[in-house]
Amino acid sequence: MKNRILPRALFLTVVLVLFAVGAVLAWFQSWKSGRLVELDAGSQLAQLPAGTMEFTRLGDGPAVLVFHDALGGYDQGVALAGFLADQGFEVLIPSRPGYLRTPLPTGLTPEDQADAAAQLLDSLAIANVSVLGFGWGGPTALEFARRFSQRTQALVFVGAAVARENPPPTPLTPFPEAVSTALTGDVGSWLFVKLSESRPARALSAAYALTSTGGAVTREAWTDLVLSNPEQLEHFREIILSLAPIDPRESGLRNDLLQIRALPDIPLKDVATPVLLVHGGLDKAISIAPIEAAQSQFPNAELLLLPDEGHLVFLGRSAAIARARITDFLKKHTAAIDESATE
Repeated sequence: MKNRILPRALFLTVVLVLFAVGAVLAWFQSWKSGRLVELDAGSQLAQLPAGTMEFTRLGDGPAVLVFHDALGGYDQGVALAGFLADQGFEVLIPSRPGYLRTPLPTGLTPEDQADAAAQLLDSLAIANVSVLGFGWGGPTALEFARRFSQRTQALVFVGAAVARENPPPTPLTPFPEAVSTALTGDVGSWLFVKLSESRPARALSAAYALTSTGGAVTREAWTDLVLSNPEQLEHFREIILSLAPIDPRESGLRNDLLQIRALPDIPLKDVATPVLLVHGGLDKAISIAPIEAAQSQFPNAELLLLPDEGHLVFLGRSAAIARARITDFLKKHTAAIDESATE
């Protein structure tokens, strides 16, 4: 009798496990399908000489062109720069090539991506913009300002790459690869979204370890601060959601890895546009040394160094300071352009 019960119990266990796995996968597939529909509904497609470019527009006022970080898309740009729409700006956010519905051939290099963005402005009859580059969107923002200086009113970098590090870090620029590996594909990115909803403390701690060089004590204090602030916690969840699903972002990430390693020595002294560099002193993605060096090379640059922050400068004690400084900088230089145009 016992010999019969054991195989049956084992069979039943296997069936239950397979049923549970099937249920989870069905849940994931339903979420992914809904997420892709949501992403498509939140953007538009422009057919440009360079190719197709996905974008979205928020707010009304002077235009700010936003280039998102690695592993993002227009949705990440909304999460990071959408606050400017409440400050009297029109925020224009394309998905950089290889991300979401912008095909990679629309622009492989930062130069090509800048050209495609200029074509997007032409198609929307937007003459001048301020430019905001996050993370690995920094080189594209820089190239836009170089190539289209007459159209660029102000240039802001937030935790952004503005030059190749010399010597390069070892291992070479691991940050986006580390994030992608940690999320382990579409299912992993979905699980991290769910973790940020159900166990935000764990998700915050993991995100801090991936994006900051701070130690355990600093990580715990940062996590507690974000948890105690409903607005920042919601912002964190928006950022995590903007990394998922990974599959429609993967070709952009792989291209970014190639481009960031091949950045030429860029003559920053030729960029006359007013520049604001916002950077965390504990940034694990892009160290502060090349940012400080870049500040000295730009003819007209300001540096807002946030010594206790990592890559996620819009989370933590300095978040309000960073947003206010960016807003004031953009308003100042937009107003200066407007006044000179009316004289």
